[in-house]
Amino acid sequence: MEIRKQARRPSYGIGAAALVLVVGAAAFDGATAFGGAAERESPAPADDEIAEALVDRWIEALGGLEAYWPLSSARYTLTTEIYDPPSGRLRRTRPRYVSILRTPEGELARIERWEGNDFIQQGWNGSDPWALYNGEPLAAGDKDYDEVRYVSGDVNYWISLPFKLRDPGVNLRYREQDAEGRHVVGVTFGEGVGLHDGDTWQYWFEDGRTWPVQLAYREEGKDNWNTLRFEDVRAVDGYTFVGRRVHFDEQGRITKVLFTHDFELNPRIERSRFDRPR
Repeated sequence: MEIRKQARRPSYGIGAAALVLVVGAAAFDGATAFGGAAERESPAPADDEIAEALVDRWIEALGGLEAYWPLSSARYTLTTEIYDPPSGRLRRTRPRYVSILRTPEGELARIERWEGNDFIQQGWNGSDPWALYNGEPLAAGDKDYDEVRYVSGDVNYWISLPFKLRDPGVNLRYREQDAEGRHVVGVTFGEGVGLHDGDTWQYWFEDGRTWPVQLAYREEGKDNWNTLRFEDVRAVDGYTFVGRRVHFDEQGRITKVLFTHDFELNPRIERSRFDRPR
């Protein structure tokens, strides 16, 4: 899929009058994706300027940070599709109904979903988490309560890429090029920044493309990498986001897809919606 858009004048020193946004899917090679250059020590600061330039070019292809500032609230459905990798068949789906709001206190979130006959609600009001299970409050030690901070950050983070990569405390590191000639950018977070302080990310860029062709992330305290690519890039009222985040295994087989749809930009959402229902 290809979206073409005239970029605004670059703000980060990227020397191009116009940038073309091209989204493509690169084949996954498990033997090279995490080995070689991607695992080397952090390069000299001069090399990190390459990482910053790659991310900034991506941002400028969407219209610069000016394209992100108008996002004050959003409402959308995030449906997880689980696949059987050997057959490629869809096994099950699970929609989550998301509301987010940007405020001086931070980025708020409310997520609701059904698990069979059970209704789960989770919320972050800027200072405190809350969660309900069939209308009954959950507490620390309950999985859905303990995950509130993570899932609230998650629904804000993904809808705000690539702009989030230039937040204070986000560290971009250039890992040189892999065996396929792709530029590998590593991303880590300072304390209190990102979904988890210890999360590690990598983005693969190809020459001639503004969007990364592959991503991988490893959550804090875990050894396995989650590998994915972006597909079905969408735009609503001038705001661009990824429609489908496609996860795949080392054989390139799809394992799950996170599908963002029914997106509303800046609907009127009362601040009180993010407080725990009484």
